[in-house]
Amino acid sequence: MNGLEEDIYSLLLALSLALVIGKLLEDLAIRVNLPPVIGDLLGGLILGASFLAIYPVTSTIETLAWFGVILLLFYAGMETRYRTFMRNLGIYGMITIGEALAAFTVGYLIGTLFGYPPLSSFFIGAVLEATSVSVSIKTLIDIGKLATPEGYAILGVAVLDDLAALITIIVGKSLISKGIVDPILVVEILVTSIAFWFLLVITLHKASNVILLKAMKLRVSEGAVAIVLGIFAFLAYATKYVELSPLIAAYAAGLALSEARGVGRIAERIRPLALILSTLYFTSITASLDIKAVVRSEFIVFYLLFILGAVTGKVLGAGLTSYLIGFPKISALRIATGLLPRAEFCIIAAYVGYTAGLFGGEVYLAAILVVFTTNIFTPVIIKTLFTRGPEIDYVRLRIRRGLSV
Repeated sequence: MNGLEEDIYSLLLALSLALVIGKLLEDLAIRVNLPPVIGDLLGGLILGASFLAIYPVTSTIETLAWFGVILLLFYAGMETRYRTFMRNLGIYGMITIGEALAAFTVGYLIGTLFGYPPLSSFFIGAVLEATSVSVSIKTLIDIGKLATPEGYAILGVAVLDDLAALITIIVGKSLISKGIVDPILVVEILVTSIAFWFLLVITLHKASNVILLKAMKLRVSEGAVAIVLGIFAFLAYATKYVELSPLIAAYAAGLALSEARGVGRIAERIRPLALILSTLYFTSITASLDIKAVVRSEFIVFYLLFILGAVTGKVLGAGLTSYLIGFPKISALRIATGLLPRAEFCIIAAYVGYTAGLFGGEVYLAAILVVFTTNIFTPVIIKTLFTRGPEIDYVRLRIRRGLSV
């Protein structure tokens, strides 16, 4: 059997396990009043390297899984209101500054506490800074709370937080290679990334009605859906040239199209595909983790403090900043919780520091544990906070008239 055939069979096995077992466990999660995404994460844990070891994780499976979560972000963008999001982008920027600084500082202090030198502690701070809200978005969609002031804030901060994490890693790489920060490179990346994002969102938004009108006139099956998906895929691809995450471009493309006439019908066609393929992603991220190999007794205190720091940084930074701006306590806590999950940038920062010899495998393993724990427990906390607390439709901010959806 050649490599291509083996990849196809592995993909078919992964899809069958993720979709059947994942959906059955999602149903079980719903029955015990847990978010459905917990079923996917639990399925990966049971089927993967930690226990049964029957779930294959190949590059082909990871690629399709990543496409699923990118598509989920695109759908989330279409479910967001463009004008509301853009009007409050400054608010999201303030929260981002607070949460990024707090999370980075907590990580840096943990590094210093355990005797790591300044540059190593810098990368430990970078590990805890980055946010990945895929699991939060899936949970908010499942419980119908995406289109809320807190849901929009989580999405807005996630967009800007990716940029903050990218700049932190660029600065760290500059310190490794040159011993100093290259301000020209930092400014160049910052300006290019911001310009790309705004150009994408504003230009596509202005053209969105024309694009959808033309697409809907095509005399082919699902022509409008195909055109919209093609545009989304190209824009996500284009991020490779500005060093942005395709997740950010996917959300931006959905946001830009969110107010176009007829986009609701297209979003409803895309929703099943996004939810099905994202199941593969959430199953895969826990299937690839072998808890037995990750947890080492000599670093238990370090692991526990690292996980505690991951939570503390976001709660203090995002929660306190949101509250000071004017969000009610419950809303501030919801926002902070939605920003707890870590994924790609967390692992990237740990990998860069590890390969540069700044620390041993214990930090890389701690990063994996943070990814695992924050993705497992966040959905439960989000559902609890959103369903048991008051529903917020309007927030009277201290720095402007208010924020609503």
